[in-house]
Formats: sequence, C-alpha cells, structure tokens
Amino acid sequence: MPLYIKDDAIDRLARRYQVLTKAPTKTEAVRLALQKALDEELTKPALTDVAVAFCRNLKEKAMAKGENATTGEA
Repeated sequence: MPLYIKDDAIDRLARRYQVLTKAPTKTEAVRLALQKALDEELTKPALTDVAVAFCRNLKEKAMAKGENATTGEA
C-alpha cells in the first residue's frame, strides 16, 4: 500500500529521518519512526502507576519525618 505525504514539512522530516537512520526508503523511515514512537508510548508507566508511586513516596517521607520528630533527630 503506497504512503502519500502531502505536507512538505512532513516530507522533509521523513527524508531527514531516512538519511539519519539510513533507511532504504522514505516509507521505511516513517515505519521506523512510528514504531519507535509506539514503543516509547507503550513503555511509559500508566498514570495510575505514577500516582501510586508518588503517594507511596510521600507517605514514606511523612513517616520518616514523624519518626525523626519522635526521636529528636533533624
């Protein structure tokens, strides 16, 4: 299936990426770029995981601060 890029700026980006990655065709360069972007998105932690980690870290800091207050440490 052919890939038609009708935007000159997108075409320039695809050609630049083709040169940098040494892809044999512009279509292959676009495929590589899309695959890389997709892989990056799929490896990002879910927002809920980020929020849970943040809350756990905050709780640990609060507990450590509370322990320091009861032992008289700074």
